[in-house]
Amino acid sequence: MTVYILSSEAGSALTKTIEKKIRSAIADLGVIDDVADIAQELGAVGPVKKVIIAPFTNIESIDKLIDISGRYREQAFFILVSKEISASDYKRLLRSGGLDWTSADASVQEILEIISRQRPTLSDAGAHSKKPTVVAFLPSAGGVGNTTIALEVAIQSKVAKASRPWRTCYVDLDFQTSHACDFLDLEPRLQIQEIIDQPERLDQQLFDLFASHHASGLDVFAAPRSHMDLCTINLIALDLFLGMISTSYDYVFIDLPVTWFGWTVPVLENSDVIMVTGLNTIPGLRQLKGTVEAASEVKKQSAQISIVLNRVKQSLFGGIERRAHADSVLAGQELFFVREDPDAIDRLNTGTSAAQTKSGRAVKDFAALASYCSDIKARQE
Repeated sequence: MTVYILSSEAGSALTKTIEKKIRSAIADLGVIDDVADIAQELGAVGPVKKVIIAPFTNIESIDKLIDISGRYREQAFFILVSKEISASDYKRLLRSGGLDWTSADASVQEILEIISRQRPTLSDAGAHSKKPTVVAFLPSAGGVGNTTIALEVAIQSKVAKASRPWRTCYVDLDFQTSHACDFLDLEPRLQIQEIIDQPERLDQQLFDLFASHHASGLDVFAAPRSHMDLCTINLIALDLFLGMISTSYDYVFIDLPVTWFGWTVPVLENSDVIMVTGLNTIPGLRQLKGTVEAASEVKKQSAQISIVLNRVKQSLFGGIERRAHADSVLAGQELFFVREDPDAIDRLNTGTSAAQTKSGRAVKDFAALASYCSDIKARQE
């Protein structure tokens, strides 16, 4: 196990004292000079998780540390060493899943005990088995049917024989105009404002209340429509929520809004599959190409990016109209096509999915998408 000390407050007496104590017990203690160096250092030392001891004299840095630990939860466990903190802050640290705290006045033995408790969970296999497979649906423009596709693929995955045993959920991150529950005839129950206002209240009981349960077995997290200021949704609040998602489910489908926010990139960075949705028109293909390029810049190396062209027209002999043009503009990309389906309106009006009715032209298209995502998850098992 590799242990580091974060020396961003290298000049402080606390950092010097803690480093001296820890180095007496851990001779090969590593040093990370600055918060900005964490990503580079973690990526350079191999796949096994590390422990980072972070002495802080400025307790106002706690929000920043929670943010960092959330982003690097799969690579590291952080131990905050500081003066006394409030009970609510301590609960927030624990709920982040990648943090613990000890007093600056505590003995070195207490820090070593925290490190020791992490040993059973710091192996590759242990970390990997707990991480869900995340499929993000990213629209290239408004009105391309991103929510419909995401829901249909999520439900198809839940009812398919191979993927049925996986604990599966759908998360709608459109907090202003969500209509996912309208499609499924469910009541939206996610109260994101409660998490923003009082993140310390987010426990398992409250989290369970936020889920809407679909007849297929899919759990749906979607908020009622509102005119809330989306700029108030900070990464810390969203990370607490998504952190509980990651520990509760094996398979997660995330429906992203067309507008990119401060939390869009972290969501894409933590996704295993990114499905970029759009239309097979000249403007639509240009928008798709730009969105794919933007997603490629921020995705993790192992993530798969694919393109879903929605509402495509079928030729007289069963082919896809203007397919050659799509192949030319999006050369080298994994393409999926969802055919225009006259039955879609009836399904929307009755709150049913193609996977449940097993009718309509697009049933096989959604099944192919679900199979593609499930194959990726199965390879990660």
